[in-house]
Amino acid sequence: MWQNIIVFLVIGAIIAGAIAKIVIDRKNGVKCSGCPYSKECSTAGMCSSQTDLETDK
Repeated sequence: MWQNIIVFLVIGAIIAGAIAKIVIDRKNGVKCSGCPYSKECSTAGMCSSQTDLETDK
């Protein structure tokens, strides 16, 4: 019984952390949370790959 509660709490904490990161990133103007080039990306709605950014330089 306690094992199930602990597992649900851990999963809930992971989900809450992911949602909090997305919300914070959106407030900071990040377009794509998982993209390492999200603040430098010039595309309007989607993240570019690393090779696209290297060819722009």
